[in-house]
Amino acid sequence: MSTKRNRGPGAAAENREALLAAAREAFSEHGAGVPLSTIARNAGVGQAVLYRHFPTREMLAHAVFDQNMARIEALAATPDADIREVADLITHQIEGMAAVISLFAADEDSPHQRELVTRMRTALDPVLARAREAGQVRTDATIDELLTAIGMVAALVMRSPAAHRHDRAEQAWRLIASGLGPR
Repeated sequence: MSTKRNRGPGAAAENREALLAAAREAFSEHGAGVPLSTIARNAGVGQAVLYRHFPTREMLAHAVFDQNMARIEALAATPDADIREVADLITHQIEGMAAVISLFAADEDSPHQRELVTRMRTALDPVLARAREAGQVRTDATIDELLTAIGMVAALVMRSPAAHRHDRAEQAWRLIASGLGPR
């Protein structure tokens, strides 16, 4: 006898959010290959509900990425957000999603990758401009340099054991700051 109760179509948005939260946690803890049944169970829904929202693992991972990107965009749009705050949020998300990032990194020319880079560029451009004005980075620092730095941190974090990801990311940002910092 099942203990799950069908909450009906009115619970669709709530189920989707529960699935995204469970996926974010499961990907972080177990990697991109975590069984989808684990994600559904942790979200408190059946696998049919998971597949109704996300027919493939990639669609689920893309949705988690999109939600993460929306958080970056929201912080970056805050007029008083500085470059370090935004970099910290990006780093935190990279640390948690390293296995999933590697899933997508193999296809740099995918439409989703291009969209992600465009969204990141759009979100970070005003943050970088504020950092230049505040003297936090070189006046000639470019958005391409910042995106390259983020890519370097992501590559390093993806290859690090989970227990060392944060320390490695911090070390990398210190080195990068010496190159982007004011001269």
